[in-house]
Amino acid sequence: MSKQKLHITIAIASMMGLFATTATAEESGLSIGGDIGMASQYVWRGAMQKGTAAVQGDVSLSYDGFSTSAWFSNSYISPDPQSAGKEVVEFDFTADYSGSVGDLGYSVGGIYYTYMRDSNSNFGEVYGGISYDAVVSPSLTVYYTAKGVTSGFYKTGDLWVDLGLSTSVAGFDISGTASYVKWKKDVTNRPTVAGFNQYKNGFSLVQLGISKDIAVADTTITPSITFYVPTIGKSSDGNRYIYATKATNEFVASVNIAY
Repeated sequence: MSKQKLHITIAIASMMGLFATTATAEESGLSIGGDIGMASQYVWRGAMQKGTAAVQGDVSLSYDGFSTSAWFSNSYISPDPQSAGKEVVEFDFTADYSGSVGDLGYSVGGIYYTYMRDSNSNFGEVYGGISYDAVVSPSLTVYYTAKGVTSGFYKTGDLWVDLGLSTSVAGFDISGTASYVKWKKDVTNRPTVAGFNQYKNGFSLVQLGISKDIAVADTTITPSITFYVPTIGKSSDGNRYIYATKATNEFVASVNIAY
């Protein structure tokens, strides 16, 4: 078995193993959960990570507003010569504190993105967000790159802002997000030559999603559809770029099984 398949198999087995411990943990105030699923492709903030089917899932542990989680997906082909032709497996680790005051919700936390077979791209973000519980619920989340990479692909000081609206209609969860990005200026690793600029500031992306939870025994199956429409200004070559990756309209269909 390849290392990539081994890591994914271990992640899946670990999540399935939580079934046996969830009841005991909840008695002590802990909540353990997770999901496993398949997506038609993997798109992150409008930037293509994998153009074919991806296996994705997570495990989470929460207690009294505090939570930690680990998420994984197979991703792009490794740029490391020692791993030529092999897929990167991404593991994201999140620590979060969330709460509410009346209908106003808030959250703060951090995410560390890691890439097996491309460790030079590992980077970290901190974030803060607020939301309001209503028939149509607005939200605002700000992400700040606290630990970038030497190549400048992810740069310390980058700012990504999501403005969201969400609601439920006839059992379907519907959401829309408009994103704004402000890149940290770096003339060495992010040069603009003859109008060719892969790091333009501005409203970068519109994301539309619809999903529905279907309860089956003790699990929840959630099919979903997501549309990504890049809106950042075009560079001199006529293309739009997000994280130095050419961004085009994308459609992602996925199904997750949560427990």
